Amino acid sequence: MKRYNPKEIEPKWQQKWSEDKTYEASDDPSGKPKKYILEFFPYPSGAAMHVGHVRNYTIGDAMSRHARMMGYDVLHPMGWDAFGLPAENYAIKTGISPKQAIAENTGRFKQQLTQMGFGYDWSREFASSDPEYYRWTQWFFLLLHKRGLAYQKESLQWWCPVDKTVLANEQVENGKCWRCGSEVEKKSLKQWFFKITEYAERLEKDLDDVDWSDSIKAMQRNWIGRSKGAEVVFAMDGSDEKITVFTTRADTLFGATFLVLAPEHPLLKTITAPEHRAQVENYLQKTRNKSDIERQETNREKTGVFTGAYAINPVNGEKLPIWTSDYVLVGYGTGAIMAVPAHDERDWAFAQAFKLPVVPVIEPETGTPQENPETRLSIVAIVRNPRTNEYLSINWGKLGGNLFIGGGREANEDIVETAKREIAEETGYRNLKLVAQTDRIHHHYFAHSKNVARYIEAYGLLFDLEDETRDEQRLEPDEQGKFTVEWLPASAAEAVITDELHTTCYRLLVKGECYHGEGIMMHSGSYDGLRSSEAREKIVADLEAKHLGKERVNYKMRDWLISRQRYWGAPIPMIHCAKDGVVPVPEDQLPVLLPDMQSYEPSGDGRSPLARVPEFVNTTCPICGGPAERETDTMDGFACSSWYPMRFADPRNNDRPFDAVKVQRWLPVDYYIGGAEHAVMHLLYIRMWTKVMQDEGLVDFGEPFTGLRNQGMILAPDGRKMSKSWGNVIAPDDLIEQGYGADAIRVMELFIGPWNQSANWSVEGMGGSFRFLQRVWALSQDYLTKNEPANPADDIAIKQVMHRTIKKVSTDMEAMGFNTAIAAVMEAVNELYRLKVTVPFGAAPEAWRWAIESLLLLLAPFVPHITEELWMQLGHTDSIHLAKWPVYEEQYLTSDRMTIVIQINGKVRSQIEVSSSATEEEVTAQAKEDKKAVVYLTNQTPKKTIYVPGKLVNFVL
Repeated sequence: MKRYNPKEIEPKWQQKWSEDKTYEASDDPSGKPKKYILEFFPYPSGAAMHVGHVRNYTIGDAMSRHARMMGYDVLHPMGWDAFGLPAENYAIKTGISPKQAIAENTGRFKQQLTQMGFGYDWSREFASSDPEYYRWTQWFFLLLHKRGLAYQKESLQWWCPVDKTVLANEQVENGKCWRCGSEVEKKSLKQWFFKITEYAERLEKDLDDVDWSDSIKAMQRNWIGRSKGAEVVFAMDGSDEKITVFTTRADTLFGATFLVLAPEHPLLKTITAPEHRAQVENYLQKTRNKSDIERQETNREKTGVFTGAYAINPVNGEKLPIWTSDYVLVGYGTGAIMAVPAHDERDWAFAQAFKLPVVPVIEPETGTPQENPETRLSIVAIVRNPRTNEYLSINWGKLGGNLFIGGGREANEDIVETAKREIAEETGYRNLKLVAQTDRIHHHYFAHSKNVARYIEAYGLLFDLEDETRDEQRLEPDEQGKFTVEWLPASAAEAVITDELHTTCYRLLVKGECYHGEGIMMHSGSYDGLRSSEAREKIVADLEAKHLGKERVNYKMRDWLISRQRYWGAPIPMIHCAKDGVVPVPEDQLPVLLPDMQSYEPSGDGRSPLARVPEFVNTTCPICGGPAERETDTMDGFACSSWYPMRFADPRNNDRPFDAVKVQRWLPVDYYIGGAEHAVMHLLYIRMWTKVMQDEGLVDFGEPFTGLRNQGMILAPDGRKMSKSWGNVIAPDDLIEQGYGADAIRVMELFIGPWNQSANWSVEGMGGSFRFLQRVWALSQDYLTKNEPANPADDIAIKQVMHRTIKKVSTDMEAMGFNTAIAAVMEAVNELYRLKVTVPFGAAPEAWRWAIESLLLLLAPFVPHITEELWMQLGHTDSIHLAKWPVYEEQYLTSDRMTIVIQINGKVRSQIEVSSSATEEEVTAQAKEDKKAVVYLTNQTPKKTIYVPGKLVNFVL
């Protein structure tokens, strides 16, 4: 029998597939449905791939192979996201040009992908650093500029002193550069931006139309930051200047007690009083280098300074002091806020820090309003033991669980005295000290025990227990025995007590939280008594009538900073002319090529290395023909990856970025597969570019990816991320060289766990994967070398095993259940090994041939090499990867056999297969003859035999 040798099999088929162009997609319509499957555009680093990277490509390859066998025309291409800082930094360090480094890295990556047997259409390969590609990236820049979506302005930007380039906001993580991890700083530079904010509404809304995970959608929505509210105009006291504020809660305007401007707000220098100018300037210097994320941290100590200026509240004419603080961002809303400390946590913290007034204007409302409610007045009393930090509760058991002390009060009854009375009656505690009290709380609920709807006007009160003296309880007859008094630790009180009214009181009184929900208006003039949602609409309408405000939808997202002061990127195709200003490079002069350079070190002065190349910089103005200079900034690498799926549909087009007919055939991408780390940047950018293309009439769709799948990470066996610095990297090349082969690695990648969950790499699992393939190989070789004559046998069991497996694997593949699909095939292999003992190959040759062929077809998406080899050994001339996926037949899914477990004294000792129609006597007789059971039953007569039909037989000795 031939030995399974991956080192011999795998290179042979990789070469054969390449020669036969097995995986090349045709642009000619075949009448078949299409499937475009794409993994994230990989950056070819010098470190090459480890098994963590391989998982992503294995998933995409399995899906592509399965789709092809299911009758789809499949496009599964591969290319290289080649621009970016790593290659340039490597060039600075070694002197090797980025072009040469990328070529070497690309070759290494391609070799690894090929040796893993991934079925890519290599005829469509390109790199983003190819002039034939970035020519069209520059063309798209000009398109964005023509549509008013690319512009240049000077502003403070994040600057990485190590990488010596500006960074977009989303590339600054906790005040550090996302690539090198160094502390960033702010620099004032003239930069190019793409107006992604023009597409904010569509980017947010169209997420409803794509098959993406909820977590990725949430990350995108959070970054876009849609909020509906109003712009409110505050006049300046003693000045003609006006400050516009965006707020989502116009109903809280009467509670505004001060205004806060972002340190970058353009009016700050104008309005600051002379005597406060030095203090403000000093504060601005301190806040320059803080990241937006750091500035928005809620638990950070609030800082700020008073400007000496005042604004006029448009709803009541009150003068409000104007402060500046770094917790307000210039890029969100208008860069100015009205501070309502009674109903906003950050405003409240600021007010506490600087002893500013707090005016509540919303009475909390909890529960769900009921029809025709019975009205009651009530209190909720929270009693704290300051010595133990425990809280007094009443446990009503099944009648209502744990609550704080509650009770009704009369209209003319003092609130504090009512609370003390209820506490004394229900618990016996009397020596109490009032600590805090809430405003009125409106609560709605349905009292099921009384079968009545209720509306309660309640007050919450917090008491400290001064001593633990306790009298007897004085309970009403219907309360006696209904509850117990319990002290709860602080950690348990919030979790155990879940009634909405009581938890609201706890959050307000104990945790000191602001109330920022809906409620009933108070201290708000003519709007008092209205629900806050109704008052919000009326206040905005009244302001709009006075030209002091208007309704508006706002987005937190800012425009995309596209400029980079580095060499290795697509040059921005703009020309600066002293006479005509900033002028686009004519399309027929594209691409603007990167010149070869000897040194790639950035200057650090805000200009890229290209500024040191006179023959690149100096040019003529395309309008006046006079001397001019080229733009020396290059584009952010994300620009090049914002349209590459379209180019794969038509990668050799020299006349335009792509042919509309070819793009219409393949796009949008059906499945886009990669890690979740690009959930914000790349995915937002490519979605924006796609919508620009749609608006320009280049494509007829607005979303580039119908389905997005984010795989879980493969961690090292030690549970950490694989890293050379930790010495825990596992390279696929090494495993292949050790003799495991690519197919065993692929099995391991997919069998290790659900595709979207992280898992630790397992050395033992690698061995198990290889042994499984050896069993498949040996079973097939046994069949191929069969020479035993045999009498015909019933082949129904063989068919049942395989039809069940075909159904299971087919269902799992549609749900991307790769691990359970492989497990089903493993189980089928085990069953076939058992069956060949009772049904030899010679007894049912056709059934066995069909079973083994079906087994190989089911495995083909996972392990392409071994299945191709065995398929050909079975006499086929066409590739298994072009064969049809097997189809199960319902008639074989119901088995006429059943598995009976054999127990001896309640312990499982064996199992047998019997006919589904077998009687208890027949099952018992066969069980007694089982060779494993006989060991326990020899010379012993069971005292009792217990039979559970269809499940087990238990012999009690």
